[in-house]
Amino acid sequence: MKTQTYITLNNSNHNANDETITALCHKLPTNMQAKQLWLPMINLNNMQGKDGRSWTVDDPQQVIANTDLPFQLDIDHASELTTNTVASGWFEELKVKNNQILARLELNSMGQQAINDKQYKFYSPAFVVAKGSNKIIKIKSVGLTNQPNLDVPALNNEGNKSTQTNQEQPMEQLLALLGLSKDASEEVAINAVKALQDKANQQIDLNAYVPTATHEQTVVALNAVQAELAEIKTAKHNEAVEVAINKAIANKKIAPADKEFYTSCCASGEGLADFNKFIDSKAPIIGESNLPNADKAPNASETALNSEQKGLLGQLGLSAEDLKEVKDDK
Repeated sequence: MKTQTYITLNNSNHNANDETITALCHKLPTNMQAKQLWLPMINLNNMQGKDGRSWTVDDPQQVIANTDLPFQLDIDHASELTTNTVASGWFEELKVKNNQILARLELNSMGQQAINDKQYKFYSPAFVVAKGSNKIIKIKSVGLTNQPNLDVPALNNEGNKSTQTNQEQPMEQLLALLGLSKDASEEVAINAVKALQDKANQQIDLNAYVPTATHEQTVVALNAVQAELAEIKTAKHNEAVEVAINKAIANKKIAPADKEFYTSCCASGEGLADFNKFIDSKAPIIGESNLPNADKAPNASETALNSEQKGLLGQLGLSAEDLKEVKDDK
């Protein structure tokens, strides 16, 4: 993040509502006939104004490195306060000597005349200061003036923005709350706020929402109905199997002793359908001799399968061993 800066000027033509700060001012040398002069810009030992405010220089060589050369000499800081950029001279070089930062001035004819005619007796450097720390970053320009050491507005490069510097931090916080980057423009921020307002003003369609309690109650009721339907479906299936097998026994299509076997084959809806197809195509059992003798048979599970039963098992994709396992499980 770039350091916030402002330019400290020495000029009395300012808005009374602006934040003010005391700038330093120097008296012009008595001998100003030479066109090239080394003038003190910043005193490294004592940088304090009448109101007690002070400025510091951590690294004078860094201040020199940061300063854009050449920088101009103007009248009453006109180049900083107005669009008037007419120069009375140019500072071409900087150096440190005797705990001062000096600047070499080359006057032009307009500047030479203004000084020779004693129109101005003082000059004031405008330097860029880091906001909050009052550390001088670089020299911006120098203005000829007759009102030294006055309270003057704290300005930055493109006009009076002293109030803006106080607003930068809250603005960054606002952008963060809106989910925008700190480099977002004012227009983007305004559009984001308008979008939030539009969303807040939208009426809620109650038909599109269900209260939580109602939703939970509906889910419980639905699960109960589904369980009940499953029980009814199972009961109906078992009833249909019982009817089909009893009818087959009555019609002498299967032996009563095989009821358990065929019931197992009809455990599913598909099995029942296959059983009915099998019975429809099967002829009745001839004579009572074909029926198993209950007195002689040890039990139904040990009765040997006849060829027809084995044929049905083959159609169902089962074997005698599979049937035995079903009976054992029961």
